[in-house]
Amino acid sequence: MSYSSTAAAATVAASTSGGGSNNVLSDKVNRALHVRTDTPAMRAALDALANLPSDDSDVGISISGNKPRGAGSSSSGGVIDAKSVRAAIEKDALRRALEFQRELQKLAGDATALRERVDNVAQVAALVGKRVESQIVDVTSESNGGEFSGGEDDPFGTTPAAADAWEEERNLASRLASAQKSYVEATKRQTAVNAFLDKFDLGEDEARFLDHYNFEGFVASDGYLEGEDNNPWSHPGAALNIIPNPTEGAMDDATAFLNALERLTVIRRELTKTFGSGTESSDVSFDYGTGMDNSTMGDEGGLGSSGGQSLGTHSALRMMEQLASRQERAHERLYQFVQFFLGIGSAAPSSNTMMVPTSSTDTGRSFSASDVASYGALGRFRDGDDMDEAFNHPIIRRSLHVLRHSPAHHVHALELIASGRRTEVTRRFLLALTSGYDGMAPLEMKAHDPVGYVGDMLAFAFRAFRVEGELVKMLFLWNGNKESDDNRNDGGEDEGTPQEEETQLDAIAEDEGDDQGDSRPMDVTEMLAQSMGGLARPLRTRVLQVVSSLASQGGDGSGGDRQGDLGHRSNDDDDDTSSSLNRLVAVFSVCGLLRFYRSAVQKALDKLDDQTDAVANHNAENPFFTTCDECLTEAADFYAASLRAFGAMLVAHSTNSAESEAQLAQRAIVRISEERVASPGFAEESASSDGEDVVSKQLSLPFLVGTMIDAAMPHLKTLDDGAALKSALTVALKCGLKASESTKWSTLIQETEKNLVETFVDTETDEVLQVCGLEGLRSAMRHMNGMYVKGMTMSSHPGLSQRDVESSMKKFYSSLFSPPIPTFEDTIKDPELRKIARSKTAERVAEVYRELHEAITSEKGGYADLAFLGHDPNQVKTLLSL
Repeated sequence: MSYSSTAAAATVAASTSGGGSNNVLSDKVNRALHVRTDTPAMRAALDALANLPSDDSDVGISISGNKPRGAGSSSSGGVIDAKSVRAAIEKDALRRALEFQRELQKLAGDATALRERVDNVAQVAALVGKRVESQIVDVTSESNGGEFSGGEDDPFGTTPAAADAWEEERNLASRLASAQKSYVEATKRQTAVNAFLDKFDLGEDEARFLDHYNFEGFVASDGYLEGEDNNPWSHPGAALNIIPNPTEGAMDDATAFLNALERLTVIRRELTKTFGSGTESSDVSFDYGTGMDNSTMGDEGGLGSSGGQSLGTHSALRMMEQLASRQERAHERLYQFVQFFLGIGSAAPSSNTMMVPTSSTDTGRSFSASDVASYGALGRFRDGDDMDEAFNHPIIRRSLHVLRHSPAHHVHALELIASGRRTEVTRRFLLALTSGYDGMAPLEMKAHDPVGYVGDMLAFAFRAFRVEGELVKMLFLWNGNKESDDNRNDGGEDEGTPQEEETQLDAIAEDEGDDQGDSRPMDVTEMLAQSMGGLARPLRTRVLQVVSSLASQGGDGSGGDRQGDLGHRSNDDDDDTSSSLNRLVAVFSVCGLLRFYRSAVQKALDKLDDQTDAVANHNAENPFFTTCDECLTEAADFYAASLRAFGAMLVAHSTNSAESEAQLAQRAIVRISEERVASPGFAEESASSDGEDVVSKQLSLPFLVGTMIDAAMPHLKTLDDGAALKSALTVALKCGLKASESTKWSTLIQETEKNLVETFVDTETDEVLQVCGLEGLRSAMRHMNGMYVKGMTMSSHPGLSQRDVESSMKKFYSSLFSPPIPTFEDTIKDPELRKIARSKTAERVAEVYRELHEAITSEKGGYADLAFLGHDPNQVKTLLSL
């Protein structure tokens, strides 16, 4: 660079900077002059400024140095005048513009000084450049005593030998520069490769685990490793030699293997996201912020060249193929380990048939008869609790969680687990029925007591349901963040699965599950339904057998012998009436048990859905719930039919017993109402279910009361029967019957009681009239009225002569001192009704006397002497009043 060019550039820069400063100043002045004060923001600022103390030094500066108008008033008042705010702002802007101009002038002076220094540096650089371009090696002449010499064209006095030395020097410098450049590029390339491998490649320990680890620490493999490929699981007896609690080292190795397998899944996912599916152009390369672009690297024939891109798409595809093959083999070994540890699939004990192969490496295995005889039907497990602990093992839970990235293995493993649990639950239930389970007596021993028998079966099934629910939930709810630090990976910088990586793995599993379509794995609800499927059928069969037996109304007495007393044994258990009633109450008790367990199962399923954030699958109902629901429907139908049959046979039962139809209806209502209160199945019954559910209607108190009262009302012959029905209605009200629902039957019973009271009063009135002597006069008068003709008199009619009337009246008057009005204590138990009946009887007697008195004293009486009439009707009514 020459001095003249440097000076010209400095001059242009100075002029440009000067013009720029004028433009900046004019822009600032224009903006200050065009400030609007009517905007909301400016108004708020002005309101704030109006409350600030004034400062003449800041506000009142002008070009001439004089004090602006309004400043005096502002200073004296201590508050800036709102009208002068605009002027103050403009003057403040002008002051700042002047300060900016002064600073700009200083900057221009500094630029001038810098320009002079740059010119000096340019001169020195020009001199250095000239020296560099000149001859480096100079040869001195011998004739001038070591001084430099040269020809006319060579001011430095170079010779041909010196030129060769200079050329060699230049070649060496060029080679050094090329080597330095190659070193820098290789360093950048190495950085990119290291970053790529850190993200997309496995460590040595991870690769070793994925290639060779086969859960050797979980099997007592003495002599097993001599088989093919040193596979400990190839031995036929490997499933019987599982170590349920291996050493800490074996647990660490298994955890490291699972961590490596999950990291492999993430790597494949990242490779797919970074490089796509391989359909992009082949010149795509990988860059980790090294500052190298593809064009530069391609020019050097390195990382980005089309012929040798080691980090391009083709290399990534090759890596994905290798990783996929390694992942598939690792998933296969994990799938095999899960089968053997849990004793399912090919590892399930069977001495009759060969096990069907379930994978490409599973050739099918069976245990010998001696192995099955030694270990039993559960294989290596001592009992059911030992088997349940195996399903709750942390490695198994983590393995199933990792296995979800291989949908085919995951789906089949869950199906095998569900099938194994189904078989085990069914085996336990049948064992509990016949031989007893877990120290309990066989359930069939209580078959004579239907309620206890059904209750024990439902209780056992519900316990199995809850155990299976917890087991399945634990299998599905594994969380890597809850694992202890001892189970972390020791082979690299990964220290467990972080939350964000776990979320990413869940997203990958969901995508892979969506790709499978109909071959999606079972969820918690479906697993639980599959596990309980084997128990549901025998349970349903036995419950329906019990209900149908109770509902039968045969007279052989077998039903009565089977159901027992149920806490309400009558005096004669062989009586058909008591037997029928006991069976009816037993059917209702079974309905209560079924209703309770159906509700409990439904609540457990809803809670399980909430805990697992799952949507209830209505298409796959739980078989246990379905069994309870179907049995409840059948039992309710049997109960309703038996109740109607019992009501229809009240007359027959009353004939065979000492109780009336109403009393038998009362017994049925009271027994079933009390059983309803004692049963847990009706504790949480809602009013809405009563109105919508058919089963609830059949088991409701209104149905019971209505059926029994409607059947007993036609046979209500005594007031005691009415009192019995009212007592039954009172018990039903205490047991939950609504008052509005009892009004109908209460009114009906009261009307019937009134009719019965009228009948009793008529009968007792006839007897009283017979005792007091008026019955003969009343009968004779009724006979005369039936054949009366004009001009006929009472005294001439037989039975109404003067003598007959005097004798009857004398007898009647003598009875008034102790009226023979009955007390009704034997026929009417209700004191109020007894009082009403006695009052009505006295009124009837007084009314008969009134009729006779009026007839005797009338013209048709024909009596010559009426002195025998000692009392008028009012006096008699007073004497008979009670």
